[in-house]
Amino acid sequence: MRTFKLQTEIELFAAGVGAVQSLFMSIHSLLERKRDFRNLLLFLFFLAITIRLTKSILWVYMDVTPVWLINLGFAAHALSGPALLLYVWYFLSRRKWSKWNLLHFVPGLLLCLSMNNLSEEGFWYAGGYHVLLFHQLAYSAAGLTVLIRFFRQRSIRVKLKKIAKIWLIALVLGTAVLQLLYFTNYILGITPYMLGPMVYLPLIYFLAFLLFKNPSLLKTRTIDSHQNIRLSQAALEQTALKLKNLMLSQKLYLNPNCTMAQVASAAKLPPYLVSYVVNQVLGQSFPDFLNTFRIEAVKQYLINPEYQNTKIASIAYDCGFNTLSSFNAAFKKNTGTTPTGFQKANLSA
Repeated sequence: MRTFKLQTEIELFAAGVGAVQSLFMSIHSLLERKRDFRNLLLFLFFLAITIRLTKSILWVYMDVTPVWLINLGFAAHALSGPALLLYVWYFLSRRKWSKWNLLHFVPGLLLCLSMNNLSEEGFWYAGGYHVLLFHQLAYSAAGLTVLIRFFRQRSIRVKLKKIAKIWLIALVLGTAVLQLLYFTNYILGITPYMLGPMVYLPLIYFLAFLLFKNPSLLKTRTIDSHQNIRLSQAALEQTALKLKNLMLSQKLYLNPNCTMAQVASAAKLPPYLVSYVVNQVLGQSFPDFLNTFRIEAVKQYLINPEYQNTKIASIAYDCGFNTLSSFNAAFKKNTGTTPTGFQKANLSA
């Protein structure tokens, strides 16, 4: 088997440091498990990679490697793919955990239970290692597919923070490279065996840096709560009508400090649903939604002869605007003309 042509000390140091840092990442993920169940998957993934790298290092540099240690390393290899795929899946989804997901871990668990019995010649070199490498390559491909399909979605209700995108891309793509290097070493014989563990070193430190700078990656939801909406189009349109009627009946827009939370409370709806309906069904931002009603109220004053001598600024303030600049911009956007122009055109008519 080909080995990486660097001094043994450098090779061992790089691979060993990567394994140790991976262990630290797994412990950190475990400590955050109560904040989010996804962190348990992340813990299992980093722990599995740690064991796999440790096995690789010891197998190369130990004169005799116990068979149970070899099997444990391969079992960890089998667990890493499913753990990462499920982590990515639930990172991008608000679905609840399904017990059927445990089926993904059956091969790895069976290998753990058999680690004292499986031999290199009778199992791994007889095709077992081939199956394991193809198995993990398939999981890497599945993870990349999930990520690509997510990023190709055009719906603006699916929002992911920029740092979360970098985190996922680095995690999935970096792991795919690691799995591919193991694959190309044994199946194709074109890469050194220890190249995978050494390439993992910059990846794990980059991931650690991201996590250090952005601890929210393990503590908060990064997906817009709009993804949790499961209402029919008819129900959404009915909700939109409800919001419009509420604004007209209670005139909430007259409050210059009106917030989405206040509207949601008055409508007895969750704020994220109000946000979704305004953005997706009505096609407006929340400020534009409020200004639509404010402008209509202003227009009623401007076309009324009794208010032709009233200052337009006073009318704007009475209708919920808190600055003249925002009023003028909103009025021009809504009507295509200025307040003065609109008033003259309608009163002269």
